[in-house]
Amino acid sequence: MSYMSEANAIAATLRGEIRLSPRSMLGPTDKQLKVLQFMRDFHREQDQLPPVAFIARHFGWRSPQSALGHVDALIAKGLLQRNVCGKLRFPRPVKDGAA
Repeated sequence: MSYMSEANAIAATLRGEIRLSPRSMLGPTDKQLKVLQFMRDFHREQDQLPPVAFIARHFGWRSPQSALGHVDALIAKGLLQRNVCGKLRFPRPVKDGAA
């Protein structure tokens, strides 16, 4: 296990694991894919991921908790990650031979 993946695993443990429901084990929903696409487009233009409140505002949701639910589902499905500091990032490909 690399230093960063080990640190991310420790940070995830400290933050508390996301509870996986049977529904979250399925592929992403259409709305989750739209959120992910918005995040990719935003990243391409701004070179950073949007804050959760900005995602909620973009989709017209009243509460950032709505956006956070979709972000958490994308994390549970492996389409997003949080780094050691808790900031969102896209998953990085695993290099051959990297532990």
